[in-house]
Amino acid sequence: MALGPFTKQDHLQITTLGLEFAVSEILGAYVGYRLDEKLNTSPWFLIGGVIAGFALGFYQILRSAKQMQKDAATLKKADKKDGRS
Repeated sequence: MALGPFTKQDHLQITTLGLEFAVSEILGAYVGYRLDEKLNTSPWFLIGGVIAGFALGFYQILRSAKQMQKDAATLKKADKKDGRS
């Protein structure tokens, strides 16, 4: 059963992207926090870790979007070749 215009596969990809973004953000904040504790530089590494985590998460989203776009184009080309419009 599809929910709206999305298939179960689409929902899985969207959920995976969200989790990847959240994990990269949390991991960056955690590493920054631990470095601040160890080096007594609070809050600079925490801020840097959050920014790095956000950048990594955003990069993952862009990379996945590019791959999804390429997959959609390939599928469209295959459909055209098979005579489906």
